[in-house]
Amino acid sequence: MRYIMFTKHLQTMSIPEAGKVIKELGFDGVELTVRPNGHIHPQNVHEALPRAVEQLREIGLETPALVVEIHNRREEYSANVCQAAANVGATELRTSSHRYQGFGTIREQIAAAHKDAKELESLGKEFGVRLDIHCHSGDFLSLNGGVLSMVIDQTDPKHVGVSLDVGHLATEGGKSGWRASIDLLQDRVGIVAVKSFGWFHEPDPKTGVVRWVPKLVPLDKGNVQWRRTFELLRQVGWDADGKALVSVHSEYQGGGSWRSLGVPELIDQTRQDFAYLKQQASA
Repeated sequence: MRYIMFTKHLQTMSIPEAGKVIKELGFDGVELTVRPNGHIHPQNVHEALPRAVEQLREIGLETPALVVEIHNRREEYSANVCQAAANVGATELRTSSHRYQGFGTIREQIAAAHKDAKELESLGKEFGVRLDIHCHSGDFLSLNGGVLSMVIDQTDPKHVGVSLDVGHLATEGGKSGWRASIDLLQDRVGIVAVKSFGWFHEPDPKTGVVRWVPKLVPLDKGNVQWRRTFELLRQVGWDADGKALVSVHSEYQGGGSWRSLGVPELIDQTRQDFAYLKQQASA
């Protein structure tokens, strides 16, 4: 497998600066943000992406995956981003899921998202890339494998895949739902996304009502059974060629984290997480 790092929380640094940190941490490559407010803006992708990939290559890092905001062919930069990605060999493009817009119309929402998934398939075929929909807990049509499978059903797994975020899947299905989701999505895994959550009892900032809230925590403290996860993935043939992508998401900033870390602390926590992850993956 190849270990890469999601660059979102190093965006206060230039790409070469972030690359040097990621290389020092021991990663093989990066999952580079190419989206509004990302390291690279979509309107500049044809000029900026090749330059960034070359800068990272000089440091000794691959760029096999990008993080994009592409949901269909109608979006302004969809084709440009896919073309630029293909040109530099970044063939896995992680994108966000459609949101769950409210109770009572989920079948209609899934049908609309399915139409867009067919457009993702068309983009993937045209440019030789795969669009990987990210599994995300909460109000998203990718909160578990069952719903996401309905969205991407009857699309080609070579061109429409998933970013398998086991932390989000375990948040929605902590006992066995996460395992069933992996089973359902087993032929779609373009990227394994690494994060883990814990539950915290605290008041709602709007209502004051005390509730249980999931927040990101260090990998060794969280909800994901990482050793079992890798066992299950290998059981269904994942990483058969030794090139599978595992992306570490050190999203320890803001209110979604158990603590909001400054960049130096975040780097130190990433180092600890990465050591733990490799130990679990190799067991």
